[in-house]
Amino acid sequence: MGALTLGALTLMRADRAAAQEAALPSAGALAADYRLTNADGDRVCLIALSDTPLGRARATPERFALTLDRAACASAILFSVDIASWAPGPGHAIRLHGPDGALVAEFTEGVGGTWEALREGDGVYFLVNPRLADPGLHAGDLVGAWDIAETAGKPLCRLELTDTDAGGGTFRARLMPGCPARLVALAPDRWRLDSGSLVLLTARGEGLRFAAQEDGGWEKVPPEEGTPLLLSRP
Repeated sequence: MGALTLGALTLMRADRAAAQEAALPSAGALAADYRLTNADGDRVCLIALSDTPLGRARATPERFALTLDRAACASAILFSVDIASWAPGPGHAIRLHGPDGALVAEFTEGVGGTWEALREGDGVYFLVNPRLADPGLHAGDLVGAWDIAETAGKPLCRLELTDTDAGGGTFRARLMPGCPARLVALAPDRWRLDSGSLVLLTARGEGLRFAAQEDGGWEKVPPEEGTPLLLSRP
């Protein structure tokens, strides 16, 4: 009985491993040129993911080659010096690995050709595939008034995005009267488009990134970090 039980467990584990492997997307489905950026979008590292296997084909997990300008990236994204390879993950995730195979960052798929990762003690980073970002979106499309809400359908006040040049590829933004103190404290005063994302900049130099939603609105990403924020047309 013990031998039969051990055999059954072995088969169950093999089936589970096979199912997990089958759930992974192919490297070819994710291989492309990406922009690795910080949350504000003001530090960028260009990185190309290849579908060429790296090292032993039966390595676990199987990793693939990538290229990046290490000198340029090191000054923009500090942890880029640790990136040596990548691998696809469940749910079309993109995993960046170090030379020894250790996981450096795992990016989960968002919307609009954007993947996001939270590095503990460091911050939020994004991988953006420019080919998948909305090529038809222009800054002029977003100019005007937007309702700000923490819960869908319950606007707190309004934000105006203008086309007034604020320098560095940004435009002026201002909160309309009547906003609660917690939003006034954010002091958003500039905005810009960054590879299909809306980045709202504050007077303190912080950046809030919003991803486009199917209903035409925008949601702060990642939504689980801090207070949720939604933008919708009045």
